Amino acid sequence: MRANRPIPLFQALGLILLMQLFCAGPAHAIQSHGPPEGIYVHLIGHVLFGLAMLGFAVRIRLSHLSVRKSWQLMALGALILAVWNVWAFIAHVLADHIPATDFITNKQGVRMWVTLHTPVDWFYYIFKMDHLICVPAILCIYLALRRMNGTPLMSLKKR
Repeated sequence: MRANRPIPLFQALGLILLMQLFCAGPAHAIQSHGPPEGIYVHLIGHVLFGLAMLGFAVRIRLSHLSVRKSWQLMALGALILAVWNVWAFIAHVLADHIPATDFITNKQGVRMWVTLHTPVDWFYYIFKMDHLICVPAILCIYLALRRMNGTPLMSLKKR
């Protein structure tokens, strides 16, 4: 038995995670952006992420990788994420056009519900269901990575 053996990495990470569990503060899932700069930066992030996913999908389609089912799924996931960014962008813009009185907030002032009085309210409600686009995109990427598992990139043949 060695007395001075180093702690394995996974044990150290487990200990850190356990400490975080008991020492962590509240994790709020909803982030508000300070007006007006915060929302502008967030919208720019959606544009850049959407363009990156669109470019990624196009590069896959134009390359020799597109003959493999795994890369076709990856391109599809990236394309769906590009659509999701447009969808989320529209939802953020619509949120700015809804009067504050149409939102019902909780005790902390977080918008929890919207009353559906106008067509803008209805469109906002529909566009806030962006998870219906995001989840299939992530599923495509997961299935692509699962298919790629064990298939080294060097084994791909140009056709």
